[in-house]
Amino acid sequence: MYLNTHTYYSLRYGTIKPEELLVIAKHQGIRSFALTDINSTTACIDFVRLASKYGINPVLGIDFRNGVKQEFILLAKNNQGFQNINQYLSAILHQKEYQIPSKPEFLDDTFIIYPFSFAHRSQTVFIILR
Repeated sequence: MYLNTHTYYSLRYGTIKPEELLVIAKHQGIRSFALTDINSTTACIDFVRLASKYGINPVLGIDFRNGVKQEFILLAKNNQGFQNINQYLSAILHQKEYQIPSKPEFLDDTFIIYPFSFAHRSQTVFIILR
């Protein structure tokens, strides 16, 4: 399963409409993937609304970045997890001069995925499943 896909709502980093991403996924035989735009959930409503039309099981999350530096990805296990992720992102973005932390605070109903470069810092490769 693809765990990190972006639409054009990942400003400067994504180039595709949410529906076009679903069309490509269907043609490739993908049945489920995670939409994780950078510091944004703008495309999520359209993605979920359209996913069943293409036989795709939608997974929602956010790719948390400071500029081009990926810190981590949060994926929602369910609606409550998605709400928790949105509240966490909102709290960060509403700071006067925000900085995405290198590790998120604990959020119920979410999965955390760290970039491979994180493993080089900690000497361990892992995905945290809660």
